[in-house]
Amino acid sequence: MADLPSLNLLRTFDAVGRHMSFRAAAEELHVTASAVSHQIRDLEEYLGLPLFVRGARQVSFTPEGQQYHQQISPLLQQLRQATQSLLSRDHPLALRLSAIPYIATDVIAPELAAFQRQWPGLRVDVLGDTRAMNVEEGEADVAIRFGLDIHDNAIPLVPTQCTLLCAPEIAEAVRDDPEKAVATFPIYNMSGYMDLWQFWLKEQGWQLPVDHATTLNSYRGLLVAASRGGICLGFLPVVVPWLERSELVMPFAERAVSLGYLSVEVRDGLRRQPAVQALIPWLRELFQGYQQRTDEFFSPPPA
Repeated sequence: MADLPSLNLLRTFDAVGRHMSFRAAAEELHVTASAVSHQIRDLEEYLGLPLFVRGARQVSFTPEGQQYHQQISPLLQQLRQATQSLLSRDHPLALRLSAIPYIATDVIAPELAAFQRQWPGLRVDVLGDTRAMNVEEGEADVAIRFGLDIHDNAIPLVPTQCTLLCAPEIAEAVRDDPEKAVATFPIYNMSGYMDLWQFWLKEQGWQLPVDHATTLNSYRGLLVAASRGGICLGFLPVVVPWLERSELVMPFAERAVSLGYLSVEVRDGLRRQPAVQALIPWLRELFQGYQQRTDEFFSPPPA
């Protein structure tokens, strides 16, 4: 057994202890309440004793949990202060983070304010571009990659899948007769990614005509268009908010196809920088939160 539990488990324990709420801790850490519950259970298993008493609407410390929190919470705060001091010792550091526009605007941008409150000495400039920025040549410091091939030095974030999405009102027609549906309803494709349609169809063993698909260079625009009565391909887990809001549905949930991983590539020489050491765990938690939401969305309701 390692000498210490993981820092992630301790951070989660500290957040629950400060808020006395799994849900409030989840909001602070940008994960689901279920993920927080699992992490607390993992920490309790590691320590071999309970840290919280779970009530119907609240949690409270066990005596051991209260003592442990009193001891580690100041130490974690010292770690945060030391890191922030290092990051801002001369001037605010800036990292250029490259991602496809949908990831940049719909996944990362809404959470940037919370990240910057946590790391006030670090500035992240988010570059949304359909073109893959060349990290090795310095076009970006950090780049989020998407696809089956992962660079040798890339850091995996979350597995991804490709699946058919459609507007709720046409879902039944799509399930009943996919061939007629793709001939009847508008089909949408992301500019430069027509091969994904061919890949998905090949994996299904289907030979359906999609060469009449309307092409858009905005993935958000594609999702909006499909939600108004059309069909497109969706990428899990990042499209799960559209499913949660019932703006799009998966007519064939069992026909999702693996597309490898979302991963992060870091420019040589920066991986050990405190700024990157702060950013990468935050990105991992952000995308794993999407994965957790996806798992919960497709989990059967409790009996």
